[in-house]
Amino acid sequence: MSAWDMNDGSALTGTHTFTNDSAIVNGNASAVYLSEVKVGDVVTSAGGESLRVKNQHPARTVATSGVNTTSNVITFTAHGYTDGTRVTYNAGGGTALAGLVDGTVYFIRDKADDTFKLAATSGGTAIVLTGTGNNAQNFVGSTNTGLTMTSNMSGSTESGVAAAVSRPPIDFATSSAGQINANILGISNAESLAGVDNVTDIALTSTTGARYVQAPTVTVAGPTARTVATAKVSTANNTITVDAGHNMRTGTKLTYVSGGTNMQIASSDIDDDDAVFVINTGSTTAFKIATSLSNANAGTAANISGAGNNSQTFTGDTATATAAISGGSLTGITVTAGGSDYQSTPTVTVEAPKMTIPTSAVNASTNVITFAAHGLSDTDQITYNQVGGGTLMTNVANGATVFVRDKTTNTFKIAATSGGTAINIGTGHSAQTFTIVTDAVTATATASRGLGDSGDTDQREVAHIGWVKKTVGTGGRAGRVHYETLVAASSMTGDAADDIALPDS
Repeated sequence: MSAWDMNDGSALTGTHTFTNDSAIVNGNASAVYLSEVKVGDVVTSAGGESLRVKNQHPARTVATSGVNTTSNVITFTAHGYTDGTRVTYNAGGGTALAGLVDGTVYFIRDKADDTFKLAATSGGTAIVLTGTGNNAQNFVGSTNTGLTMTSNMSGSTESGVAAAVSRPPIDFATSSAGQINANILGISNAESLAGVDNVTDIALTSTTGARYVQAPTVTVAGPTARTVATAKVSTANNTITVDAGHNMRTGTKLTYVSGGTNMQIASSDIDDDDAVFVINTGSTTAFKIATSLSNANAGTAANISGAGNNSQTFTGDTATATAAISGGSLTGITVTAGGSDYQSTPTVTVEAPKMTIPTSAVNASTNVITFAAHGLSDTDQITYNQVGGGTLMTNVANGATVFVRDKTTNTFKIAATSGGTAINIGTGHSAQTFTIVTDAVTATATASRGLGDSGDTDQREVAHIGWVKKTVGTGGRAGRVHYETLVAASSMTGDAADDIALPDS
């Protein structure tokens, strides 16, 4: 389901329970929320109550009766965890479950639909439980069968019912109040096209990652440069021709690089790294350029007086994005700039889990490093990264893998060997990092181009039966935003036929 599929009402797998005065929605063991739902989606119960998703890791409260100290098994009906899931144990202000430590991360193992065991490391030995804890204790981690909503259900409790999910173009992941999500429209201030050649959405794919303690950098590959030979430049018609259909709309931003003799406008060179803006001429191969966005929108084409050279290129802007994390995993990726002139779907790379350690976080007197809620355990492996050639942390080589020791919730020391003596460290510099090695999983993601399309083709603006395309604006800016309004021909009378046969655009 793409971000453009607003109000599509996709059915969710399994059955679901909505409890009056509760913000938690629980699915049965067949539910797969992590693959079917995103933060910000609207989930609608069979009874018609709609709630928006706040997160996908609600606390699972386990009463003392749910702890078996004989088999080391914990019971929570349809918990939704998978083997290897990272969960944080919270004692809830009461007596901690003997064998576990309040605020510590553990890993699910030996899971069944309603039961699981815990290990200190992913795939490690099951922890021996020697006490039952208290009735307020809970576990927090990503689950397939639980959702936290932004508000409590206000209607009657619905147990084991069907439910549907819709994805409106509103971003609630980064703003509790909600706002129009720019990455869905895919339009930057410097671009007035209708979102067909830029990145509109980046979705997490096979894994949301594990052990993330700070938001990772997300890198989107840049668009392919268009090489324009002199034979493709017409100084008579002020046009530039490409072999394949360019699919660029008026306002598309391109950056020029000469590679030799510069192309000229009105007898003056187009300088390297200068921006130009496309004017769509109606041709699938030829286009004109303007020196500003306002000129492009007004249809004022540049007078091309020199054809340049055979190595010159025009390249669109590279898209940018940011990630959000919770519970050690990514909860979503937001496109902050859609880029321009993407001729194919770009690859997306998510940075591995790491901790940035400024000099203020290093105490050279006690050899203690501070990073709030780092989630590390003694003997965990982490790799030191000098980053940018700055001052090295004393007695630690760039790229060296070291071992955690003497950890507390917010601090730790490092050793050259597991369980070895703490290294006598210096402060280094403020951009240095430690990449987490033990049990870390790097998240993966994929981009979508244009109007929510995968970007395999450029045929994404074709009107179809049942939909009406509305165009906003006039002149060069016409079509900057397209509204597609679903016409339910089977259920509407007196209007559907007219709208299909005679669109109002």
